[in-house]
Amino acid sequence: MKYNIKAAITDLDGVITKTAALHKKAWKKLFDEYNERRKKEGKKPFLPFSDKDYARYIDGIPRNDGVKNFIASRGLELPYGTPEDNHKKETLCGLGNYKNQIFKSILDEEGVEIYEKNVQQLKDWKRQGLKIGLISSSRNCREILKITGLENGLFETVMDGVTSAERNIPGKPAPDIFLEAAKELGVNPQEALIIEDARVGVEAGRKGDFKLVIGIENASTKEELLEYGAHLAVRNLQELRIDFKTGREPKELPAALEQFSEIEKKYLQNKPLLFLDFDGTLAPIVEHHADAAISEEMRELVKKLAQIYPVAVISGRGMADVKQRMNVPGLYYAGSHGYEISGPNDFFKENEEAQKVLPLFDEIEPIMREQLQNVEGVDFERKKFTLAIHYRQVKPEQEQEVHGKVNNVLREYPKLTGAGGKKVIEIRPDIDWHKGKAVEFLKTQLSDEKQPFSIYFGDDVTDEDAFKEVEYGLGILVGEHSQATYADYSLQDLEEVKIFFRKLIERGG
Repeated sequence: MKYNIKAAITDLDGVITKTAALHKKAWKKLFDEYNERRKKEGKKPFLPFSDKDYARYIDGIPRNDGVKNFIASRGLELPYGTPEDNHKKETLCGLGNYKNQIFKSILDEEGVEIYEKNVQQLKDWKRQGLKIGLISSSRNCREILKITGLENGLFETVMDGVTSAERNIPGKPAPDIFLEAAKELGVNPQEALIIEDARVGVEAGRKGDFKLVIGIENASTKEELLEYGAHLAVRNLQELRIDFKTGREPKELPAALEQFSEIEKKYLQNKPLLFLDFDGTLAPIVEHHADAAISEEMRELVKKLAQIYPVAVISGRGMADVKQRMNVPGLYYAGSHGYEISGPNDFFKENEEAQKVLPLFDEIEPIMREQLQNVEGVDFERKKFTLAIHYRQVKPEQEQEVHGKVNNVLREYPKLTGAGGKKVIEIRPDIDWHKGKAVEFLKTQLSDEKQPFSIYFGDDVTDEDAFKEVEYGLGILVGEHSQATYADYSLQDLEEVKIFFRKLIERGG
């Protein structure tokens, strides 16, 4: 399945570098020496440090927290101390600082190896367009990157122990360091994956609500990583079998009719949810948007599909408009790119954030009409949550003038935005909502499954939001448009759409 993921954020120790063994050695030396010190002072010794202690109490968390966790596991308690404490001070900071001295000494003697397969996979992902971020609880992170030659080029942000101290970022299992890295990369958690070998790191990734949390079997076993919340657990990243959605030229898409057997075999084991755009997918594109009409043949096909599959119509048109033109009762309809949705049993939903900016459309529409009154061929279509400015009949040499005047007006309205389509500019609320979000919402209404599979049919650049954002589904582009597409297959025209629908009906009948 393809995931809409824009960034990968990885831990350092145990994923990128083989420094976990060096850390274990330093921790063991620290606690062995501290144990001997206690014996000489007549204090009761504690159970020696082991590899299991490293995974359970120390791996992936800030140094002084690791000291505190291990000491507490032995029934002991020490004062925190100050960051300047040396090894002679019996404090958490004193022991932590001494551990760091030991680690640096081992690092100088033995050097650092990297996990080649993991690094190579991250480089491949970067070439595919993913942003790559690095996090570490270690204050030695940047020094280690320099030693390994990874300080430049691969990572677009590095959040380490120094950064955490400067920004007062709590340690794992709190998700804050991952969230801070995502913020630096300009992505939200649902657009990023986390890579961790530590149980507390996996737990932090899940708490941060990241799209995928990948566990690397190293300090912890596969079973432990999955228990703590990893979606997947592998020995190295090259074992993963995941794809990321990337745009390509419409001409490069495989033909959906030619590949129907493959689609049926791979994706149609259960009945998919069907999401259908209107203009250009069910009804032909026309010169005047008010003249658009669905043929009786297409309408009957949609009715038959709806008897077999859950079906919803998604359109940039106003909901009342598209429902009237479809004239197929019993379906879910999403109008104005999903800002308004209706369905069977009197279901109705409007986007609450969009409702707050509705008065701005009453204000901006007369201004737009005045600005464009001298451009022949401009046609306005007012919908409840959008204002469409059609310029299909405008002379080609004046199209840029239309865009320029619309953009000039929009600069004064930061709560509105303009989106392009086929010879149309859609003025919408500037909020994170579009056809893709509407589809994901409708999935919850159309299916009881946790991750229902869907097929989205669309022809316009406005449908790219659904092709790109919708998880667990296929996108089928009807015809072509002017930019790279995130669809998976193509149909040439409405006649091929009809043929594809008939195949779905035959298969599900």
